[in-house]
Amino acid sequence: MTDDHPEYVHPPRAERRRSQRFVSPAQTPVRGAGTPEPLPAGALAAPREIAIFDHSALLRQLELIYGRRYMFDDEVELGLPQPSLSNEEQLRLDKLRWLADDERGPLRPLLFGSQVMRDRLAEARLTCPNFVTVIDLIDRAVALSVLTETALVVPPILLLGPPGVGKTHASKAIAASLGTAIQAISCATNSDCQQLVVGHPTSWRGARMGVVNEALLGADSAQPVLLLDEIDKFESHRDEQPYAVLLNLLEPQNSDAILDEYLRVPFDLSRMIIIATANDVDRLPAFIQDRLLMVEIAPPLGADLLVITRRIVTEAGGAITVPGDGVIARLARAHPRQIKRIVRLALGYAAGAGRSHLTVTDVEAAERLAVGTATRGPIGFLQARG
Repeated sequence: MTDDHPEYVHPPRAERRRSQRFVSPAQTPVRGAGTPEPLPAGALAAPREIAIFDHSALLRQLELIYGRRYMFDDEVELGLPQPSLSNEEQLRLDKLRWLADDERGPLRPLLFGSQVMRDRLAEARLTCPNFVTVIDLIDRAVALSVLTETALVVPPILLLGPPGVGKTHASKAIAASLGTAIQAISCATNSDCQQLVVGHPTSWRGARMGVVNEALLGADSAQPVLLLDEIDKFESHRDEQPYAVLLNLLEPQNSDAILDEYLRVPFDLSRMIIIATANDVDRLPAFIQDRLLMVEIAPPLGADLLVITRRIVTEAGGAITVPGDGVIARLARAHPRQIKRIVRLALGYAAGAGRSHLTVTDVEAAERLAVGTATRGPIGFLQARG
């Protein structure tokens, strides 16, 4: 403590509250379970929560900036002197203070398997029939969590298949079944893998903390789903090796303490559920392929495609009457992404005609518009030559 304020020997009120709240995860009782039964001698209860960032490192960064202990709420209440910083460093200080003042602290609950999860996965299995293999894999992980009374563990998964087969939709359905958040990142449009995983120091223009770390902070658990969409299409600047950066995220030995270059605080990303999608696995380095459990997703056909088509219409239709088998069969002639586009256009045709139900005529008109087969006239004032 500084000589200017010798009376503040004890931590401020806010810090005392935090020190009382951050108990060891092993000491945290099971919520809603009442008083837990005594454990056998020598047995340790599985932790229900983990710290997703290093709180001590966070406080050290604040002390380095202030040149003294950070006083939480008392900084404003007591009018304590504040450091004079550049705009970039001030933005970083604001982020550090926001993180330090977050009432949730660093602890986030882990996911534990339950029958509710398994029931939801069974429903997802019906609505995503071409993803049965991966959904069953998740279901077995949930069953193992129930049996062992330990947190859910899911290996990093790669969904390999052609565009438009529903990989993103299935990933969202899995996250919803597990009752956890999902952060989808398009790798095809990402030009900075370092920013994605670990952020940049303030010496970089427009520096900010890692996108993945921000997603973890915004989630309600330590195990949100991270969807790396089109991981085979990573775009990056000339001097960066994106897959080398990504490797840290896929290695459990490294991902439990990944240093955020902006905050200079380690984050534990090891419990995140990582689902990647790709169209061409040959574009991925061998060291990335080795760390992903690959599940090939075939385009849905026959009865599976009819099931998916009916689900797409039901989700998009709202007050529209669910169409009969004839309309569904007429729609089920493309991949799911194209079907979704045609359904939205067909619903517009029906609404424009004042109807609350789809017809085959609506579907045919929407299909012509969607696939560009409608007859096109000359553009502008130029007339076609005979």
